[in-house]
Amino acid sequence: MFRKLVILIITLFFMALIIFTAVMFLKNEETLYTHEDVELSIDKPTFITLGEAQTETNGNVTTDIYPLTFLTLSIGSLAITEEILPNGDVLLFDKVENTGWMPFTFSLNRSGVEDAMITRWNEDTMLQQEEETYGTDATRNPFGVIRSADTETLQGNIYVSRGLSLGNGERVQELRHEIYDFPVEEGVMEKSLWLPPKHQSESWMLISSEALFDSPETETDWVQFTNANRRAQFNWLTPDGPRQKMAITDDLRTELAYTIPEQAQSVYPEWFENTSSRFFESMEQYLAE
Repeated sequence: MFRKLVILIITLFFMALIIFTAVMFLKNEETLYTHEDVELSIDKPTFITLGEAQTETNGNVTTDIYPLTFLTLSIGSLAITEEILPNGDVLLFDKVENTGWMPFTFSLNRSGVEDAMITRWNEDTMLQQEEETYGTDATRNPFGVIRSADTETLQGNIYVSRGLSLGNGERVQELRHEIYDFPVEEGVMEKSLWLPPKHQSESWMLISSEALFDSPETETDWVQFTNANRRAQFNWLTPDGPRQKMAITDDLRTELAYTIPEQAQSVYPEWFENTSSRFFESMEQYLAE
């Protein structure tokens, strides 16, 4: 009897190992979005199925929500949101929610960047600042600008977070991890990550058919300015507005808690007035929506 039990346990172990290997390392890729020369696809484990999208449209905002299943069991969702700004630029948001109890890996890939010029915004060391009211904002500048044949794209970072309630009942997002550097190989930029259970990942990109900055000097000045003034730039953008570090309180959970302010104050209008750069105009329009 004991021998049969040992054999059964070993058999179940190897079956679980085979399933885990198949789930995590056998992958397929599906296209999610195309605009001009921008193509976004998801590279995911084969056993995770991307269901048919449910499309929601609200004015200039269109969201495709894909259910994610593992062996027919729901494990979360993927949302791709396109917001067309008044000036014609596009803000593209992606959000993946893991509502199950198993971590999984995936990669959101931007193809067609083999001949693109990439200006990284994170090459300098981030200047950490302990602000009396808000503590330390852990977010960094966006990844950088990708200049291809037809578009200029500002690529944001990936923010992995979990929702939680503070002692006063307020719902916030606790930042667990920020991914700010993406490899580019064979013309593909890969935004890959492991997503823990009960967590979500959010990222964004601003796509323009025009130059985002009036000069390289303006872009450099802005990157240096925001690196020294952490709350001057909104790094964590969502379809509902930018997430900002909230004021710290006696509740220790506020140290890495982010919320969407009702009225976001920014320096974008001032910089747009002084430079006429399209980036500042687009960000101003995003905040006004």
